[in-house]
Amino acid sequence: MTTPDWIAVDWTALGLTVWGMNAEGSVLAEAKAEAPTDTAGFDTVLATILQGWAIPASTPIVAAGRFAHAPRPVPCLAMPEHFSATSPLYFPALSQQEPRHVTLGMEAAIAGFVAQNPKFDGVLCLPGARMTVWAHISAEEVVSFRSVATGLIMTGLTQQAGFDTLLSGEALDQAVFTDAVSDAMSRPEQVSYRIASLEAETYLGALLPARARATALGLLIGAELAATRPYWLGQPIALIGDADLCAPYGLALNAQYAMHTVYDRTDMVQAGLYAAFRTAFE
Repeated sequence: MTTPDWIAVDWTALGLTVWGMNAEGSVLAEAKAEAPTDTAGFDTVLATILQGWAIPASTPIVAAGRFAHAPRPVPCLAMPEHFSATSPLYFPALSQQEPRHVTLGMEAAIAGFVAQNPKFDGVLCLPGARMTVWAHISAEEVVSFRSVATGLIMTGLTQQAGFDTLLSGEALDQAVFTDAVSDAMSRPEQVSYRIASLEAETYLGALLPARARATALGLLIGAELAATRPYWLGQPIALIGDADLCAPYGLALNAQYAMHTVYDRTDMVQAGLYAAFRTAFE
């Protein structure tokens, strides 16, 4: 392996990804590990990976994820006041007092997008496996943001007896899904009731699992769009995430005639970490 010029780290609730990078921001090596539970675990896992790579101890490290928070509004490339090239540079997560929210892993993708689109004035939607973050960007700053627990709720449903089989499968019935999105947006107060009725409909033989999954996911994303409507309505939207997470959000936004552009999360995270590396170490 060519010796990396610096190390980029992405710590999310699903895992830890470490990239060996060259000075131009290209990936030379990659390693993945299970998500640490705390910063002590993060240090241990990272040290183990880097020991296997046998890199110099002075190699700069830029890490993003579940670290200390910076209050918003904040420039998207907020840096700690003090750092050294021999210590990891922790990319701060964003926090907000009213309503209380934290980004917890989305900040590097936000910074990467803004670094590549400095004149963007609009809304970012970042779907995650647990949380979706909606961030208002203006003048290269995060003005405000909201976190919505859509992924966490959907995952919780699939882990419940009865719903585990009911909501199984990967294929998504698009027509059923978009109908559920529209239904939830017009009557969000009935979402919980509608989801509860899915089990009974399936038990009585009136609903196949594929349609049940499309309905449940559509209801949850529709309720999310209803709650965040003041953010995205009439705004340019950048949808940033993994393809499987972005796809249903793209369908839901299309159904509302909301213009959006899709960006790959990994590309944006790497761009954000690279921008931070150049700011801090070059």
